[in-house]
Amino acid sequence: MPAVAMLKIAELIPGARALVFDFDGTLVDSNSIKQRAFERCFSDFPERLEEIMAYCGRRHHTPRWEKFRYVYENILGLPYTHEIEAALSTRFAGETTRQIIEAGEVPGAARFLEIVTYSHTTAVLSGTPHEILLAILEARDWLNYFKCVQGAPVDKSAWLAELRGKHGSRPGAVVFFGDTPEDADAARRAGCAFIAVGNASLGRDAIASIEDFTVFT
Repeated sequence: MPAVAMLKIAELIPGARALVFDFDGTLVDSNSIKQRAFERCFSDFPERLEEIMAYCGRRHHTPRWEKFRYVYENILGLPYTHEIEAALSTRFAGETTRQIIEAGEVPGAARFLEIVTYSHTTAVLSGTPHEILLAILEARDWLNYFKCVQGAPVDKSAWLAELRGKHGSRPGAVVFFGDTPEDADAARRAGCAFIAVGNASLGRDAIASIEDFTVFT
């Protein structure tokens, strides 16, 4: 990492009051697990699968049930019923929850969380359904790392803005760690500092970009 980026981070983290983390792809290496789950959910439609996966892949933080509805109504041209929603939700959870519990962490994530949970307000902010997110964190024995857990449905930008209102108006008071353009946009709209994790292409939208959390440990 360039020395200037490390200097920015070294100045930013101690001065922050709250550190907020996206979950999938930021703390845990699980993005590919969810992508495979969407592929399996729609495996009965091989002729439209490429279009379906392109849509799902571009919308990292659209709740899964909204993706299901869009695919059925706008790509497949089929009615989307409560029965279909329940079946897809059950199948998706079956393809992802246990796998994400067992997935490897982004290197250094747990150690960094252990350090900062004593000095900062820490939160996880994720597009994963809230109850499923709680279950995953509990199974990984990570709940104690966070003073606040917020899963979907949630407007990340609005949630960050509310947190920032509690911790000070300066941008560096709340730092959001994320791995997608949607994360960067949420931080920007909320007036929070953003650190990109594992996605160097977000560098221009971030105060710094890190490959993983070993830079802190």
